[in-house]
Amino acid sequence: MIKTGINGFGRFGLHLLKYWLDHKDKANFEISYINDDFLSIKEVLNIINSDSYVVFNNYKISLADNQLVIVGNDGLEQRIEYTNKPKLEIPWIGKPDIFLECSGKNTSKKDCDIYLIGNTKKVLISATSWDAKNIIFGFNHQDLNENDKIISYGSCTVNAYVPLANYLHKKYGIVESDANFIHNIPNYKLKDFNTLHRKFCTLEKSGPNLLTFINENNFTVNYTVVPYDGVSMLDFRFKLKKNVSYQELIDDLQYAFSQGELAYLYDFQESDKGPEVHKFTTYSAVFIKPNTRTINGNLYLHGYFDNENSVNRYFDLANYVSTEKIINPLPKKFD
Repeated sequence: MIKTGINGFGRFGLHLLKYWLDHKDKANFEISYINDDFLSIKEVLNIINSDSYVVFNNYKISLADNQLVIVGNDGLEQRIEYTNKPKLEIPWIGKPDIFLECSGKNTSKKDCDIYLIGNTKKVLISATSWDAKNIIFGFNHQDLNENDKIISYGSCTVNAYVPLANYLHKKYGIVESDANFIHNIPNYKLKDFNTLHRKFCTLEKSGPNLLTFINENNFTVNYTVVPYDGVSMLDFRFKLKKNVSYQELIDDLQYAFSQGELAYLYDFQESDKGPEVHKFTTYSAVFIKPNTRTINGNLYLHGYFDNENSVNRYFDLANYVSTEKIINPLPKKFD
């Protein structure tokens, strides 16, 4: 089993631990270490046992010296070494096969170079990095090779938009597109916000960097943050080159989402039951079929995404990186 270590136990690290525990039967890796430069192990245990959004009710978690001891309903025990050290003093640097940089503080290659020692072959950054290799699961993850050492997983909005847009362009051609997000605020930040406000979205820059068919002249992103801590909402518009009927679009998307190249990344729902039913969804976005429209060659898609749980694609990327061919590639043969 490939060993990983998490640096940073904020919202992303908390979600990642829960998602990994819930999907451990599918994981190619184990979480062996966690470090946070701010939180003590007792504070981490208190967060795990008291967080109102990420609930560990299927696990009994306790402390033993410097370890988190996690026992699931199946009785199996998992022990994770916990440290509370600054970045340069993390005692387990070089021990895990993959370093999971989830602090949000180290998002450039130079910030993460120090992790690539000893056993550590890859670093996965849980945020958009502007100089590391951006690997979006379901879009370009199969391009990953042994030379890609420091990798960014994208972001919640990038993962929601890019694989879908790429599929639509290959299928029908995209002339122009907009992406509109109504984005939540974590509960602990709500006290600082009392109105709507517009923010920069990583998709504005990452989308054109990753997709050759969109640019500043045919692509816009509207990213509105609201004082609300639930599941977020999105609306996409794609103006298509190919003249295609509404039913053909629905059928193609339904197939792509259920068993085609977008399977497990997106879902279609037959009715709109509001955002909260999509809390902790395993999908990058869930679209509402009755709210899908075609007008004058434009495809309109409305849906929801649990941006707090975008660890779903980070988990998938870590799982893919953990495969033997990526971590320990076969040596090259020479004539």
